[in-house]
Amino acid sequence: MVEEFMEISKEDIENVENALKVNSDYKLKNTNFNVKTFEKGQDIILIQYVANVENELVFKTRFENGKYYISSTFALFMDTIITGNVSRDVFQSVYQYFHEVIADEENDFADEKEELINFLVLTEEYDKDQLEIDLDPVKIREEYKSDHDRIYGDDSLNRVQKSLALKELLHMSICQVVNDLELFFTRPLDFTPEEHAEKNRQESKALENELQLS
Repeated sequence: MVEEFMEISKEDIENVENALKVNSDYKLKNTNFNVKTFEKGQDIILIQYVANVENELVFKTRFENGKYYISSTFALFMDTIITGNVSRDVFQSVYQYFHEVIADEENDFADEKEELINFLVLTEEYDKDQLEIDLDPVKIREEYKSDHDRIYGDDSLNRVQKSLALKELLHMSICQVVNDLELFFTRPLDFTPEEHAEKNRQESKALENELQLS
């Protein structure tokens, strides 16, 4: 069977390369996804993760007359790799970055920050200069420490209320970076059962007060 090829631009090769660094559904098996791989005519093998099943995808590459080519079947996967499950992947990536930055104050996270920014700008919804500010590890840590000191210095709050409030503020900071309105109405992923119960109590109280006012 004759292999059919499609042309792929250098920009798209770079977009796929950056997306593969953070996309949890696809991983490279044997080589890099970059122009050098195409220039050498090497096969690219991707492992696709669907539920608990791993699928091996093999794509041939070519480089002729200054143009890059890949097996035409790659067209079925390219958009999904770059932009598929973007909302989920964006939130998870920013969430993980924030928590790792706060947990490890000795690491400057320069490489992780660059990779995350490259991934986010692929969606064309983010301003790179603003991301440089929002994802600055020093800024993230300082704001978290300020919130922590203010909340834990409030004697009117109990232990669970303090923990809940700090997690909610961090969640809001992450949501502001992701800039997805629906996420602002969600709860932090790391709420404990105690914190969920306290949040339910707070929401019930707020609803009760609202009904009384109306």
